[in-house]
Amino acid sequence: MQKSINLLPNKLTLYRRSHSARWQCRYKLNASKWHRESTGEHDLDSAKERAFKLYYSAEERARNNLPANTRRFKHVAEYAKQRMQQELEYGTGKSIYKQYLRVIDKMLIPYFGKLRIDSITVKHIHEYAVWRDGEIARQMYERKRESLKKRIKDYDRLRSALSELDANPPVFRPSQTVVNTHNSALNRVFDEALLHGWMTESVRPSLLNKAVKSESRGSFELDEYRKLTDALRSNWWKSTPSEEGQQIRKVLREYVLMLSNTGMRHGTEAVNLRWRNVSYYTDARTKERYFEFYVDGKTGGRKLIARDGVYRFLERLRDMDTELRGMTLDEVIALRSHKHLFRTEAGETLSTDQLRQAFRKLLDDKQLRIGSDGKARTLYSLRHMYATRALLKGQDIYLLAVQMGTSVKMLEQHYSKLTARMRADELSGRVRKIEQSEET
Repeated sequence: MQKSINLLPNKLTLYRRSHSARWQCRYKLNASKWHRESTGEHDLDSAKERAFKLYYSAEERARNNLPANTRRFKHVAEYAKQRMQQELEYGTGKSIYKQYLRVIDKMLIPYFGKLRIDSITVKHIHEYAVWRDGEIARQMYERKRESLKKRIKDYDRLRSALSELDANPPVFRPSQTVVNTHNSALNRVFDEALLHGWMTESVRPSLLNKAVKSESRGSFELDEYRKLTDALRSNWWKSTPSEEGQQIRKVLREYVLMLSNTGMRHGTEAVNLRWRNVSYYTDARTKERYFEFYVDGKTGGRKLIARDGVYRFLERLRDMDTELRGMTLDEVIALRSHKHLFRTEAGETLSTDQLRQAFRKLLDDKQLRIGSDGKARTLYSLRHMYATRALLKGQDIYLLAVQMGTSVKMLEQHYSKLTARMRADELSGRVRKIEQSEET
């Protein structure tokens, strides 16, 4: 069987791979590198005809400053994903790559997947932004429905709640962070296409950067925070008939206190904490010992110092684990266990969503979901409270930025309301002690 046929000297060749019955072709344009494509044909005459069409089409594309051949978006996206996954495995990738991978899988491939990468225009980008917001709103709606069905057992109450949800479905308005994440993920795919010659810079579309203006998050006043921690310390956890729900609420207490006394981010940073991420730091000069946590999330890995009171939270978390119970805290920390911190007594590692829903129920029960400023409170509000109180106590803003894994610019942007009036006692010469957020 003939395996290679020269159709145009040094320009176009038809050939077969040993493991395939279909004819392939390779062609060269203006002394450039060889390009390879499948004709998709088994018959030689049909393959020749198809090869010439591919060659002359590529020539026309080259004359118009377009890539000789191209790929569909999904194909290029898989290459981009593979590159980021490899960098993460080698330790050279950024933590944000995990978010890019989710965006590519859940949003970009479902929308752009079948389009040729070089055919995507600004119009497509505009249409994607509309689709994205609608799709995220739909997902929010579905999660809310499932939450209501799981939480409300009475049929009439459930039907009423679902009707209310249908009448007022959630609307998603993207923040600048969401827009930036989606744009960056899309750019990773376009960069991959450029690298392989499947797209030229001249046809690369400009991305949109429209978003809802970012505002500071809802926070808690000290008396409101006390109300929350009092409830968590009391029998509130027993107010659900579900045994699983009761166990989640017990862990929620320690989760809330940990966020409030470290400033770490709710979600990836906190939920992924393991016992091996907890250690002691001893000051070489004073010999004082401090609790140090290693967290890895939005801005990569960092170490932070926790307030001294966290030892009580850690002891209670230790006592929820039958294998660690009975050991001293020093022994548990020295063990460097791979077990997650936030586990129920049944051994279940809690998810971000489980903790979020439990906290939302607590806010509703204590009528604290919305603050006096009209802003909704979430678990992230505890981080906001941590920053606010640290700045009120005179904490150096640069040190606080390092502790919280953020920038001074971001702190200034969100906490500019801490005006001279809020520091009146200090500026007037009267020093007042701001109460700690630590709770037992």
